[in-house]
Amino acid sequence: MVLEQTHHCFKTIFFIKKLFLVNYMAILTKTQILQGIDNPQKIKIEALNGELWLRPLSSAEVNEVLQIEAEGMGTFNASNVRGQTSADGKMNLAKLQEKQNEAKYLAIHKSINNPKGDEWTLEEIQQLPADAITEIYDQVMKISGAEVTTADVKKFPEE
Repeated sequence: MVLEQTHHCFKTIFFIKKLFLVNYMAILTKTQILQGIDNPQKIKIEALNGELWLRPLSSAEVNEVLQIEAEGMGTFNASNVRGQTSADGKMNLAKLQEKQNEAKYLAIHKSINNPKGDEWTLEEIQQLPADAITEIYDQVMKISGAEVTTADVKKFPEE
């Protein structure tokens, strides 16, 4: 009888602990939140057949990277006169490619230079194979919460 009661008490305590841990969310301090960008993660990079220590970018760093990419987009104009919408634009594909690469190199440079990894220069990053640059950049944006998903693209209006 005592054994059954003890077992029942342990089950109840376990259930309460489990319920508490599942429904409990820690209150974070500003320091804990800001340390997120200083918390490198070991990320597998298939193109290099290995792993790199990468840290998430801050929102300001993500904005800086996206601003550089936007500089290569060209100019677009749209107007709506009496219900008729018209649009035109100009794009320099060479400049677009240049700015996309510049943004990728900067994002990788900011992410890869962290306390757990080696120090990299922009020139060294530019020497990596193109498929490695693309994969590392995609991983940096993913861990930074700035990844564009298929769902994001589907949400974009077609007209």
